Amino acid sequence: MDTTETTTSGAPILTEEEIQHYEQQGYVVPKWKYSTKSIETMIQLVKELIEANPDHYQEQLVCPHLPKGATKPMVSERHLDFLNLAMEEGVKKILGQILGPNVLLWGSQLFCKPPAVGMEIPWHQDGAYWPIRPLANVSAWIAIDRVRRENACLKVIPGSHLSGLKPHQVDSRKNLALDRTVKLDYLNKEEAVDIELEPGELVFFDVHLMHGSNANTSGERRAGLVFRYMPSTSLFDRSVQDKVNKSGHLVSYKDRPLFQVLGESPGENTKIERSS
Repeated sequence: MDTTETTTSGAPILTEEEIQHYEQQGYVVPKWKYSTKSIETMIQLVKELIEANPDHYQEQLVCPHLPKGATKPMVSERHLDFLNLAMEEGVKKILGQILGPNVLLWGSQLFCKPPAVGMEIPWHQDGAYWPIRPLANVSAWIAIDRVRRENACLKVIPGSHLSGLKPHQVDSRKNLALDRTVKLDYLNKEEAVDIELEPGELVFFDVHLMHGSNANTSGERRAGLVFRYMPSTSLFDRSVQDKVNKSGHLVSYKDRPLFQVLGESPGENTKIERSS
């Protein structure tokens, strides 16, 4: 039996020390990971999604849990499989420990960096981009490939979430997957930590944590799948003005569906969907 399938029952998954690490450092890599079967599913989903969307950068496949994605429309015929991955029992239990009893899934993204040409993701805080009021979010970054420093693993600056959102500026360099970065005055890159993971392992991190990743100049692909979760005590602000990003794609939150992961449907958030 795959042991990862048995850890979601009984005692909480995160220890008190791991919860403290998340609170103090802004991230945690739990002992729980996705099962071998789920990893195989992810690998196949990535293959199919890339093949179905040859006109998309592989680092910018936004919201594959939705039938047509988000920003630039794409084909996501197996969006329900992505949605099921976001709802794994182990993930739900960890989210309950971090975010509380009422949790919504509002976003996802595949960051697949091809060998040799994978884009850089500059240092940033996710909260600089998102319409959540008050700002609160946990991201679950899942390794699909073996992720190491050599093939541009995720990097974080521990504790950087504690001082809140810092000023960002436009980054106009080429070969970037995002177009904004934390201003240099607020960066302590020498404190950065590499998050190296095996397939199926994942890291949970706070919306204010500074993070990024280098360009992938290695000969090995680096694929990671990210799910975005918010507490239903916050509002998903649909009045935020639409914008066109660096790639020329429309970013709009007006019709983004939200999915109940834990708890009850909130009164202030509309367009709540059920995963089944």
